[in-house]
Amino acid sequence: MSKKDNAEIRIYGENACAAVFKKRPQDIIQFFLTKEKLNKYSNITKYCAKNKRAYHLVLREELDKMTKATHHEDVCMLVNKKPVRTLTQFLLDKKKSSLLLALENVGNPHNIGAIIRSAAHFGVDGIILTEGKSSDTASAIRTSEGGAEFVEVFEEKNFHKTLDLLAKNKYQIITTSSHAKISLYEVEWQNHIVIVFGEEAFGVTKEIQGLGTAIKIPGTDYVESLNVSVATAVILSDYYQKVKTK
Repeated sequence: MSKKDNAEIRIYGENACAAVFKKRPQDIIQFFLTKEKLNKYSNITKYCAKNKRAYHLVLREELDKMTKATHHEDVCMLVNKKPVRTLTQFLLDKKKSSLLLALENVGNPHNIGAIIRSAAHFGVDGIILTEGKSSDTASAIRTSEGGAEFVEVFEEKNFHKTLDLLAKNKYQIITTSSHAKISLYEVEWQNHIVIVFGEEAFGVTKEIQGLGTAIKIPGTDYVESLNVSVATAVILSDYYQKVKTK
C-alpha cells in the first residue's frame, strides 16, 4: 500500500458523510450516491462540481460491493484521513479541563464507533486506543454517526506508560469494573480525567486497574456487566450532568 493509499479512507452512511462535508469538505476526494439521494445531497454534489471533486451516481448494488456492507444508506465517500496529533502534543495544549477515554484492548469496531458517538455527544476531548485497534475502519466511522469528526483518537502501544504520563500531567485516573466497591455516583470529577474501559470479554486488566480509582455502575447484578459502549454512555452522562451542566 502506498503512502497515498494509506492517507485515504472510504466512509459510508448519511451522518458520517454529512459530518465530513460540514467539518472538512476540502478532504472529499470522491462522492458516490444513488439517484434516490441526489436531491437530498445536492449541496455536496454542487460543492464537488465547483471544486473539481468527482461525484458518481451509482446503483445500490455497486455501493454494496464498494463498501462491503448493506447499511451504507446509499452514500459513500473517498476522503483524506483526518490529521492526527500524538497524545504528547495534545497534552502540550494545557487546557483548563479535559476528559479522555482509554480503551484497553477494545477491538470491536461497532463498539468503538458507538463509544465515539457517545464521546462526541458528551464532549470528550480524545480517545486512547491500544495500538492496532483502529477507529478509522468504515464500520466504526459509520456507527459513530458523524461523531468521529469531533473526537481525537490516539493510539498507544503501552497503556501502563500512557497512564503514568497522564498521572504526571495531573489526570484523575478512573478505571471501571463490575466488581469495584465505589459507585459511579460517588465520584467527584476533577478538571483533568481519563476513564479506562477494558475489552469486551475480560474488562480492564489487573495491572491497569491498580493505577487508578476503580468504579462500578450500580444495578441489579442480574447480569455480569454492561456492554462497554453502554457503560461508557452511562458514565459520561453522569460526568456531563455533574460537570458540564453546572
